[in-house]
Amino acid sequence: MNAKDLMSTQIVVAKENTNAEQISSRLLAGEFNGLPVVDDNDYVVGIVTAIDILKAIQSGHKLNAMAAKDIMTPNPSVVKQDTPINDIIGIMVKKEIELVPVVEDNTNKIVGVVARLDILREKLNEGFVTIGKRGGISRT
Repeated sequence: MNAKDLMSTQIVVAKENTNAEQISSRLLAGEFNGLPVVDDNDYVVGIVTAIDILKAIQSGHKLNAMAAKDIMTPNPSVVKQDTPINDIIGIMVKKEIELVPVVEDNTNKIVGVVARLDILREKLNEGFVTIGKRGGISRT
């Protein structure tokens, strides 16, 4: 199984100039642990996590006066679509991250993301089936 098999393709990203307060709202509103930050060509240039937001607050910064580029972690780990899931798990464990952007093979243009929960959901559900009332058994 590779990144392309598990990645979410409907992704929310922040632009470099997106207001940090808006990013905080998106993190709270969605089930996101972080948002990839992209440039005008949709190339991944960073990632903003809840930890980055907390660090900015702890430092006394006003979120409404900061942009993604001010608080993001630059040059995050990214993977290609054919990266094996075990390699992605290794990156997540080693770097203690919850989200890895997936990029096109020849560029750093984002095409999806793989989150810890995506992997856990897939791996934990391998041994289970759901029995429905209508049509028998479906794999979850």
